[in-house]
Amino acid sequence: MAALDILYLTLAVCIALLTVFLSVTLIYLMFILRDVTKISDSLKETIEKINTYIAKPILLTKSVIEFVSPFVKSAEEKFNRKKSK
Repeated sequence: MAALDILYLTLAVCIALLTVFLSVTLIYLMFILRDVTKISDSLKETIEKINTYIAKPILLTKSVIEFVSPFVKSAEEKFNRKKSK
């Protein structure tokens, strides 16, 4: 065999091995990305549940407190005035 034939054969084998390696790497990357997608979907559902069951009631309670607090303050002032008399 000539040196050029050996070079071509070596290049062909290297390119074939590189192709197999890249194919396997891409397959693993697809599996990883699939798992990341599942995790992100699960995270979205969890965040929606937290927002629904925790954040919204807290905000509702805060708005009720802000609405009622002037009435409570005026009642306290009246009570303190009556008590001081």
